[in-house]
Amino acid sequence: MRQPAVETVTAAHVRFLDLPEEAGRFALITLDNGLPPMGPAMRPATFGPEGLAALDAALDTVAAAARAGEIAGVGITGKAFVFSTGADLALAAAVTSREEASATLRQGTRVFRRLGELPVPSFAFVNGVAIGGGVELALHCTYRTLSRSAPALALPECSLGLVPAWGGAWLLPRLVGPDTSVTLMLDHPLAGRRMLDAPTAHGLGLADTLVEPGGFLQLSLQWAADVLSGTTVVERAGTFDDAAWDTALDRGREVVAARTHGVLPAPRHLLELLELARRGERDEVFAAAEEAATELFMSREFRASLYALRLTQTHAAGHPGQPDPRRARPVRRIGILGSGATARRLALLCLTKLRIPVVLVDDGQETVDAALAHVRKELDRLVAEGRISADGADSCAGLISVSTEPATALAAADAVIEATPGDLEAVRESLRRAENAVPVTCPLVSTTPVWSRSELVAGLKSPERLVRLHFPNVGETGALAELAGSREVDEAARATAGQLAGKLGMQCLPVADSPGLVVNRLRARFLGTLLAAAGESAGAGDAAAAIDGACEELALPVPPSRVLRELGEETVGRLLETMPGDPPGGGITPGAPLDGALAALAHEIRLLVDEGVVADARDVDFALLTCGDWPFHLGGVTPRLDDSGISEKTLGRRLGEWPTAPGTDA
Repeated sequence: MRQPAVETVTAAHVRFLDLPEEAGRFALITLDNGLPPMGPAMRPATFGPEGLAALDAALDTVAAAARAGEIAGVGITGKAFVFSTGADLALAAAVTSREEASATLRQGTRVFRRLGELPVPSFAFVNGVAIGGGVELALHCTYRTLSRSAPALALPECSLGLVPAWGGAWLLPRLVGPDTSVTLMLDHPLAGRRMLDAPTAHGLGLADTLVEPGGFLQLSLQWAADVLSGTTVVERAGTFDDAAWDTALDRGREVVAARTHGVLPAPRHLLELLELARRGERDEVFAAAEEAATELFMSREFRASLYALRLTQTHAAGHPGQPDPRRARPVRRIGILGSGATARRLALLCLTKLRIPVVLVDDGQETVDAALAHVRKELDRLVAEGRISADGADSCAGLISVSTEPATALAAADAVIEATPGDLEAVRESLRRAENAVPVTCPLVSTTPVWSRSELVAGLKSPERLVRLHFPNVGETGALAELAGSREVDEAARATAGQLAGKLGMQCLPVADSPGLVVNRLRARFLGTLLAAAGESAGAGDAAAAIDGACEELALPVPPSRVLRELGEETVGRLLETMPGDPPGGGITPGAPLDGALAALAHEIRLLVDEGVVADARDVDFALLTCGDWPFHLGGVTPRLDDSGISEKTLGRRLGEWPTAPGTDA
């Protein structure tokens, strides 16, 4: 019997202190759920009914002090690396009535808005992650500081089938303007739940100042003192005219049409809220947001999104196939084999995430020089977008080098990543040359999307050092690494590769070795079926339009034509040649190519489970959600196939009931 959900209550501790330079007394509220800031027991500060009541009581205390003239200002901050991630979604999954949902949503707005209605200025000291209602909490404050190290800020509600319900739809346009509001509340959520880093968020106007993480609280208090004393004056953008609103709302409608094809209710509701926020009074917009969110709270899309969110947050960490992190070796220098698009992307990622020396190794000086120039140009772009500081870019530029001589360039490498374009023999030769150059403890990490590990190790003296680590991410927000397991792989090499992927911001899915692994194998089957339906006589443009049109009802985060373009029809064909089994007879129903492609997908998922490539169907759901191919509003791909009846029609049973293959190597 399912246990009832229990709220992890976020306490709101109040303390009074003296601001620097005699700027007055100050009340500081600290959000703390009592859990450790790191480790498996860590949970971010969230708000359910009890947490909101605790914050309400804290605001009673500080409001009384403000009315009595005892304080000059109020601040609110989080603990460790998290400000707040908004509503407690674990509780949300247990809400079964519209009345219960409405009560909590109204409570949240009533409590949060008090921060903007105090008789003294309020300050949000955003010390770390702020998501959804956490951002709305900060928006209610008069001023906002933001830690430069905060890794993620976002209003992702639309990606979960909701709308910002606690004031964001009215507050955000008045702070950053309607166009940026469309970007943050519609464009980013519907583009794979894109998050902002701190410099980008500050550049867009979400924060008044960036604060260094070392001594964040004291620096924020000093800034608050400067504001209260008049030493620092914060200027706002002011009002936005009809032309700005017209342009923003037109773009919003274009985003919704392009990304959802009108099939999702949440983006439509948000557009309506923004239209209302254009001229509506605050209370009117707040009430409309609560009503829209209440309706959406009980929707199928929101319930499916909760499954997707839980899976992407918890599945990888608890996977039984994860390597032992204690076996991982430190990586202080990385070599990358190749200088093409994949190698360049990996080099940029390693530089910005790890800040360690990276060397690109390939044949031909002109080739590697072009790669070096490209990476440096990309660093300049990141500076222009506010995603990295100029000093940070200079530091990264000083850490990258290129070479045509693997024997010298790789002699001190702690890990070598193969990203070589070309045929199988070219990849093998690249790996053999690297093996002869690197230290004996250095793992060889292949990112090839096609060939199996057993094909790659031919000619290697120490094949146990070769690990397959594939990054099958097409959209900007994909964060999946497929870690191919094998009993022949050295555990330290595998653990090092897994830890490296984690430091690059990826979630590792342990899988058994096979051509295409999981994501590209499913892509090949899905896209191959759609291409067959499009007909061999169609031109490239016609075929692309046909497969995108066939998938409109799914509102996929990345158009299938883009996935096909980046993967390549040649790669799809090569994978289909190596994949075992054929899709169900008949496959494609005339006039219904998507049904045929989904049936082929169900068939391939069954094979992945039967062959032990994945531990169970949830691995497939996790993979497609995390790489950005599958949308949250549909839940996982296997629940979609099961609930639509496609699994039973194709396989004779639901994929969620499919037995796990014994002896799974993942």
